[in-house]
Amino acid sequence: MKSDNIEKFYHLFSDRAINHGGVVAAVDYFDGLIPGELLPEFRTRFEAQVNKVGEGGPVIKGKFAERWYPGASDDDPCWAGFRKRLVDKGREAQIPELNDASDTIVSLTPDPSGPARFARGLVVGFVQSGKTTNFTAVAAKLVDRGYKMVIVLAGIHNALRSQTQQRLNADLTEYDLDRWFRLTDENDDFNLAKVPRKDRKNPHNKHDAASYLTTNGKASLLVVKKNATVLRKLRAWLQQPNAKQALQGANVLVIDDEADQASVESATINPLIRDILQTFSRGAYIGYTATPFANVFIDPAESDDLYPRDFIFPLPRPEGYFGPEMLFGRKVLEYDQDNIDGYDMIRQIPEGEDYKLRPTSKDDVDGFVPVMTRELRSALHWFILSTTARRVRGDEGDSSMLIHTSFQTQVHESFRAPLNSQLRTLREDINRKSPETIDELRGLWKTEIERVPAGDWGRVSESFEELLPVLPRVLKEARVIIDNYRSKERLSYEGDKPNTVIAVGGNTLSRGITLEGLVSSIFIRPTNTYDTLLQMGRWFGFRIGYEDLPRIWMTPTLSESFRHLSLVEHEMRQDMEVYELQEKTPEEVAVKIRTHPALRVTAKMGAATPARVSFSGTRLQTRFFRRYDRDWLTDNWNAAEHLLSSAQKQADPIRRENGTYLFRNISVSRILNFLSEYTVHPDQVDMNLDMVSQYIRKNNDEDSQLTQWNVALIAGTGAEQTIADLTVHSSIRAPYKGSGDRADIKTLMSKQDLVVDSTNMSVQKAKDSNEAQLKKHRMDDPALKGKGLLVLYLIDSRSKPRASSQNARETMDAAMTPVGLGLAFPTNSALEHEKDGVRATHLSVEKSLDPEQVDTTDAMFGGEEE
Repeated sequence: MKSDNIEKFYHLFSDRAINHGGVVAAVDYFDGLIPGELLPEFRTRFEAQVNKVGEGGPVIKGKFAERWYPGASDDDPCWAGFRKRLVDKGREAQIPELNDASDTIVSLTPDPSGPARFARGLVVGFVQSGKTTNFTAVAAKLVDRGYKMVIVLAGIHNALRSQTQQRLNADLTEYDLDRWFRLTDENDDFNLAKVPRKDRKNPHNKHDAASYLTTNGKASLLVVKKNATVLRKLRAWLQQPNAKQALQGANVLVIDDEADQASVESATINPLIRDILQTFSRGAYIGYTATPFANVFIDPAESDDLYPRDFIFPLPRPEGYFGPEMLFGRKVLEYDQDNIDGYDMIRQIPEGEDYKLRPTSKDDVDGFVPVMTRELRSALHWFILSTTARRVRGDEGDSSMLIHTSFQTQVHESFRAPLNSQLRTLREDINRKSPETIDELRGLWKTEIERVPAGDWGRVSESFEELLPVLPRVLKEARVIIDNYRSKERLSYEGDKPNTVIAVGGNTLSRGITLEGLVSSIFIRPTNTYDTLLQMGRWFGFRIGYEDLPRIWMTPTLSESFRHLSLVEHEMRQDMEVYELQEKTPEEVAVKIRTHPALRVTAKMGAATPARVSFSGTRLQTRFFRRYDRDWLTDNWNAAEHLLSSAQKQADPIRRENGTYLFRNISVSRILNFLSEYTVHPDQVDMNLDMVSQYIRKNNDEDSQLTQWNVALIAGTGAEQTIADLTVHSSIRAPYKGSGDRADIKTLMSKQDLVVDSTNMSVQKAKDSNEAQLKKHRMDDPALKGKGLLVLYLIDSRSKPRASSQNARETMDAAMTPVGLGLAFPTNSALEHEKDGVRATHLSVEKSLDPEQVDTTDAMFGGEEE
């Protein structure tokens, strides 16, 4: 038999196995219809493909996980159309990774031909990382498997809903319009009163949901804003008697984009989404988010809530993605070396001068006029220069600048006149070849290309002389767009010519909306929640072809918050990987989010507000040091010396091959004495030693855990130091530039130090393992069960930054040797119970105000724009 005929038979066999009861049923069906010798081969091939897809990960799977999906076929029409669209857009290189990830997600949904079941899952991506592309692929593949309806909950703004609709129309439905009913369009949200203008062929009565669910060979697409009025209409439509009956046999996919926004805990939106989901018997609800801080705090015991009890899937970091650590510094030390501090792309707006760019109180809003500060002028000039460099490189893509200083619409509008005035002046100066302006631009270009060398991405920076002839064209194209719910002209990237846009806005630009080709950002909008801060980072994403050009102007405080957030995000994802390695179900896990002096976990956690903090399975480490305060440094040195001297009275030190000293089974009383003597910088609220001591005592009393500790004195590569008759090389930890008295080293512990007390983990093996593997090893090692680890570091008082960190770091220059402290806690058997933890008086988490959102505007929560 010819190979192409065999492939046709296999496609029929695979389709039968997927849609009609599994591989055994397919074998029975085709017995006698195709050559008998092919059936064992087809069954083996199908099962191998199903197993391969089912092993994609890492995934935290629920107890009802099935294996039914062999992956998409090249002949699947929706997937084939979307794949062609990606090729047409020049994104062919992304298809293999996208195909694998979307196959895995589809495999986690219920078998469409199996018993009726509706699953709930969560996909954790990265900000601006292609989540829409991923859920488009998932929708295409599930429609190819017979799903009858795709509902996309697209944020709470009209602009984001419209952008999502446009993308889904272009990427999903345009290739096969006869296969789709489009019940919403770019301009119209779900509304029973009218059929979208672009769907004139629709033969059905819009009021009859059942007719859409029962038409053979067609699926319906609805892109719906998370708005109370709209969701009530959708709920009523789905709860019609005929629709209820049709839904008993129809598979439905609900995609919740920005699933942590409004969906999780709000007075109106959350109950409405839950009501809508209860109308479905078959299919899946899949939340997509880059900030799952709220989602993971939902109580999984509430059976009808949105907790992802069936799966949590962290998307892999895409190749070429710029995330927080790329810009604000990475999170994990290799052995005794500085952090990788990210690229030198952050520029400072001095603290205390933000009043020039935003009103500092409501009373200052009326009549506010922004000042064209040196930083704002530099950011605008850089936008023009970097866009020009892209044009010189042959890149005719859209280019954007973001100005985000306030949520107030009046403030946005106040920027229009000074920005347009500055652009006019710049155009005139360049056209008349003003020496002063040209020299200013030349100096900025020269300085910036030296700070971020294009050679890091294998290219050569353009000379200023190459830019000069193209500058007039770019300046002519540049325009200012004010984007908020009151704007007549909204941010839109349309047409054949490149859009060169300076976008001024607030909340409408801070979530979901993609600013194409973003190269320059002014960002001083204060916030105190993790999710808001991370989502406001519109500069995260892909910068292919101009990786060297993005720049961000912000205050040092905001920059520090983003540096901390890169650590929070990393540790959250590490926890997810550990849970997957431990084969825990979503109902067994609760990802812990680190506290911060000024950052709340999320503004929308509501009933999930944590009253306690558990240190179970966590790692704590000192980050700030009073480097010029000799008395403070001396007191901590003395505390460390007392502990080490006391430990030597109880146990002999073990000298490891790298020079580190280790003491085993030290009594908890010695640990508590040390914690009472050692002082952590007051700004580091995430390491409150009084709370830590309470937690230790509580475990001693209730679970007989943490009664014995291992203590290590870490050897580094700096100058030799002797403490309590123990001599080690000190550790090199250079602080960030401009730290002042409060030296900020960001990360103290190397990943290897997590297992410094393990009896069966060598230094080399620890270096070769990833952090999740080391965390799991610590949890699984029976010799460490119930024991804490206390790690001390003598930090070289003259710690110098490595050459690669000199733009971000400076010499320590401490008055004497700072002593760093790290703590690693075992996983408490009471992890899932209310009793594990101590009261966290320093946590501040607000419940969302969540008034009913207005149907026709981009209303959000509690502000003029909002």
